[in-house]
Amino acid sequence: MIKIGIFGRMKKIHLLLTGLSVTILLLSLNRFTSFTLSYLQPYDFLRWLDFNAMIPIPLLSILLYYFLLREVTYESSFKKTKLYIFLFTLFTVGVYLFGASSGNHEVTNYLNTRFCERGTIDSPLCNIIAYNDDEFSHLIYYLGFVFMNVVLLLMEYNMPRKKGMVKKDYIFVSLNALFIGLGIFANLAFEEIGIDLYVFGFLMVLSLYLLYSKKVVSKFPITYYFAVSYTIGVVGTSIFKLISNLQV
Repeated sequence: MIKIGIFGRMKKIHLLLTGLSVTILLLSLNRFTSFTLSYLQPYDFLRWLDFNAMIPIPLLSILLYYFLLREVTYESSFKKTKLYIFLFTLFTVGVYLFGASSGNHEVTNYLNTRFCERGTIDSPLCNIIAYNDDEFSHLIYYLGFVFMNVVLLLMEYNMPRKKGMVKKDYIFVSLNALFIGLGIFANLAFEEIGIDLYVFGFLMVLSLYLLYSKKVVSKFPITYYFAVSYTIGVVGTSIFKLISNLQV
């Protein structure tokens, strides 16, 4: 008798999704603790806060997405199609934009916070820094983020798992999705509504549509994971905002 283990046949996917949950935890620790506020040398060129959010944490996220993509794809006739080539190219573009945005945002965020008082100083240099920090870097970040997510969803849509999830798989995937969903809620609910809510809302609708169109949820663990996490984050944030506005 073959012993499959607690994670079953989806061991790698469960471990990768747990890794994504860990990145959310690392981002929170990096952002909300005082240990990362010391400066790097020479010249105090960055805080550890900015360095961690620019290189190790996004690099870990990209690697996890890449290995998830490898788990989703397998030898099938779809890999010989032009659509597959297009999607893989789009994923590569998404990785580049995601990495470029991390570099652009963290450096300008550091400069904006330390020398421009978060955009309140009106000077040509500070206006450029603030625009890169608050506008341009966010745009290319979410563009790269959407590309990577959409590619994963469409790859799985065209190459569903041969063996579907069982009960314990649903439990593990749902727990990781809950963790990510709560992380999205924590970051969106207490800030002004911006492009981020619309991005997560789009990915929520897309993942729910793809699940509904196939009608076989068990063979689409990544799509199920996205659908649950983004629904928790977007719907939870929307309800919270609605209640908050009614109480004003």
